[in-house]
Amino acid sequence: MLWNKHSTFTKILMMFYESFLLGLIQGITEFLPISSSGHLVIFQKILNVGNQIEFDVFLHFATVFAIIIFFRKDVIELIKGLFGKSTIGKKMVLGIIIGSIPTAVIGFIFKDFFEAKFGQPGIVSVMLICTGLILWFSEKFSKSDIFNKNYTSTKMLDYLLIGLAQGIAIMPGISRSGATISMALLLGLKKEWAFKYSMLLSIPAVLGAGILEMEKVKITSQYFLGGIIAFFSGILALYVLSKIVVSKKLHNFSYYLWLVGILGLIFI
Repeated sequence: MLWNKHSTFTKILMMFYESFLLGLIQGITEFLPISSSGHLVIFQKILNVGNQIEFDVFLHFATVFAIIIFFRKDVIELIKGLFGKSTIGKKMVLGIIIGSIPTAVIGFIFKDFFEAKFGQPGIVSVMLICTGLILWFSEKFSKSDIFNKNYTSTKMLDYLLIGLAQGIAIMPGISRSGATISMALLLGLKKEWAFKYSMLLSIPAVLGAGILEMEKVKITSQYFLGGIIAFFSGILALYVLSKIVVSKKLHNFSYYLWLVGILGLIFI
């Protein structure tokens, strides 16, 4: 009887440890351009906890709240723009709507295809290597300092192409923040605006994907713990990424992604 109690306590402890670790990974990697989905797939494989799409969805919801808190002033402007009380907010809302269209179309058509890749760590490892290449070349060929576009000068085509990059990033292993920021820099968006737009654009994308899966999610103490950790680590990651994008050091993540991708191909 004592052994059974000890065994049960150990299992509970391990479950909370896994939730804490996966929440931390999600919070950090969701915003740093190293692919949260890719890391969750690999760590779930290492921890032998299986593919947990419902848990992943809940963690993504937690990081959305991190964005809302971090960009609270901009979110307020967006809300004002929806009601026609802010010119800046109205223009940002329009940009987010346009950018969300390609993401919604790609997500709707290829939802099953992308979800199947969550169970294929080898494919994910290759995609991590591809993300490294995206970051490297985008910063080397960035047009940000040449065109210096802000929310008033960004064109409809720019928003569509950034939205297309976000849609492709549904593939686990392709970083959403890395793909969208890279595309924005290549199109000449000002570094600060590229970072801000990339993050704000993720709100409807993550909420939309989450709503489709939410009926499958049953909130437990494990989920709640993982969500809290993802929220706070996400805010920290947002602060770090904002400094990295402005200082033109985005390409440094390429080395890490190439290393993780190669190790994943060899050992997983």
